[in-house]
Amino acid sequence: MLREPDDILIRHALAGNRRAFDALYRRHREQIYRTLAPRILDRDTLDDLVQNTFLRAFQSLHTFKGQSAFATWLTQIALNVYRSHLRAQQTRQTWITQTEDPEHLTGIARHSSDTPEHLLQTQERAELVRKSIQALPEHYRKAMWLRYVLDWSYEEITHTLEVPAGTVKTWLSRARNQIKREFRKIGLQPG
Repeated sequence: MLREPDDILIRHALAGNRRAFDALYRRHREQIYRTLAPRILDRDTLDDLVQNTFLRAFQSLHTFKGQSAFATWLTQIALNVYRSHLRAQQTRQTWITQTEDPEHLTGIARHSSDTPEHLLQTQERAELVRKSIQALPEHYRKAMWLRYVLDWSYEEITHTLEVPAGTVKTWLSRARNQIKREFRKIGLQPG
């Protein structure tokens, strides 16, 4: 099956032949590694991104129209996976900074002229923000983490949490509203 042209393998894979997609994977795996390797130094992350590329390709194979070579289409998916990974890293770092750094949590930069009372107030506000986030129901926190930190699509979240997309959207909306209410109560957001 490995000797079949890509278009034949794609047709067989779309018909449900798993071995056909496995053949496409074996044929194009090294190309995707070579595409992503200069951008990702960590081997585990590289392996994850390559696997994610082929997972997305498998899920989207029905959208491949053959207007470009399969290798080109697959490379574009790999680059999109890489960009999503970068966005998720940046978002994750922002989330960590905002939930662990009192200066970011309160929006108040520390100055050398800050009094001990002001610094204590800043730390207290930061603790209140952390508590507001932790006070969310677990399913809200999970949905928020997947959406805003890992930058997952609604489809990925619904599949992982095994709930309908409408439920995920409701959870995210309620979580945002609950956090806003808590922030208003503690004076971090205008009423």
